[in-house]
Formats: sequence, structure tokens, C-alpha cells
Amino acid sequence: MSDKKSDTPYYVGLGIIIIIFGYFAVTNVIHYVNKDKIVDSNRSEDRVPVGDKFLKKFNKVPDFKFINQDGDTITNDSLLGKVYVIDFFFTTCPTICTPMSINMSKVSEALSSHEDFRTVSITIDPDHDQPAVLKEYAAKYDANDHWQFLVGDKEATYKLSREGFNAYVGESDDKAIRFEHSGNFALVDRDGYIRSRKVRIDKDNENWIYHYSGVQENDIPAQLNEIIEDAETLLNK
Repeated sequence: MSDKKSDTPYYVGLGIIIIIFGYFAVTNVIHYVNKDKIVDSNRSEDRVPVGDKFLKKFNKVPDFKFINQDGDTITNDSLLGKVYVIDFFFTTCPTICTPMSINMSKVSEALSSHEDFRTVSITIDPDHDQPAVLKEYAAKYDANDHWQFLVGDKEATYKLSREGFNAYVGESDDKAIRFEHSGNFALVDRDGYIRSRKVRIDKDNENWIYHYSGVQENDIPAQLNEIIEDAETLLNK
């Protein structure tokens, strides 16, 4: 028969080990929850965005190489590690470019405290919009150093817009307008992927969007608050 008194230290030691192990196990669970690293098999990307995991990841931005308003080369690789909002425009646009640039300025200002945030505007009229013209246009909107105005090969620009961002650009039959393009903004994460959220389209349905409306158009209001909120989510990831 075992001596109960001699067994006491053993049970006390075992109890201490169990308590220590339990403490670290609980601490690790809390740590991973806080760091958002628990994988829940019941979670679906079809939920309304609540943080980075619920911002849908679309295609990666294709390679590009352009010149900015200061004559510096900007590529998709040089923007890796940055979160940015991008649009396509031209400086002599008589229609939606002015309100788009005003709204892009608002986005840029709202996120100006983030050193790793950029706004990018690419001209679809490279014959006219050379760096000096872009620099003058940038000054018109009080653009900060984080707002890049880019110009490059016309064919490469159109391909990037149409295939990379699924955004229409083209030449207009109306000689007064000259070019046509979408009024949308796109959001790109640090790894170069286009990201977006789900929005309610009516009382019963929600849908993923690829772009954010950069200007009031076709009864769709500009989605500035949404893109700012989602950019901050990616910046704070």
C-alpha cells in the first residue's frame, strides 16, 4: 500500500504543471484571436466586410512601367508594400475628370498620415500629358508627394486599364471629348492585389464590387467613405 504522505509532493507538482500549462495555452489562444489568426471553417468571403479577410481579393495588378510628374520611373514593383488607390484620367477632360480629381484629393488628404499610402492617377492621353503637364495639373489639386500622376505608352496604358483593372478606356467619336473612360477608383493592397467589399444593392441582396465609384455617376454616389475605410483596414493590417 502506497504512503499517501509520500505521494502528496507528486500530486502537488503535477497540479502546478497542469496550472502552468493551462495558463500558457489560454494565453496563446487569446494571442491568436487578437492577431486574427484563428481559421474558422464556417467563415465565408460572402459576408459583409469586417476587416481584411472580408475584403475580397481579386487579380494581381499586371506589370507596368510609367513616368511620374517629376520624371521618376514608377512601376508596380516600386508600389509593393504600399496601399494605393488608382484611377485613369486625362488633363484636358471636359467631363468627369475634374470631380474625380477633387474626390481623389479628398482620399489622399484623408489618408495623408499613413506614410505607406499612395494615390495614383494614370493619363490616357500620353501624347499631351507629359510630365510637365502632369506637374501643373498636380499643383492645381494641391497634390502631396504621395500622389503620383503617371504617363506611359498609350497601348500599354489602355491594356493595363482594360485588362488589369477591368476599366473601360477608349477614344471618343465626339471630338470635343476626345477620350472616354470609367469614373471608378480601384484599391490595391500591399501585395499588389485589387481588393474590394460587398455592398447592398437592394433590401434583399448584396453583391461584391470590383471598383469604387469615384464620382457621382448613373445614380451611383461616389464611394469615398467606403474606399477610405477599406484602405485604412489594409494599412492597419
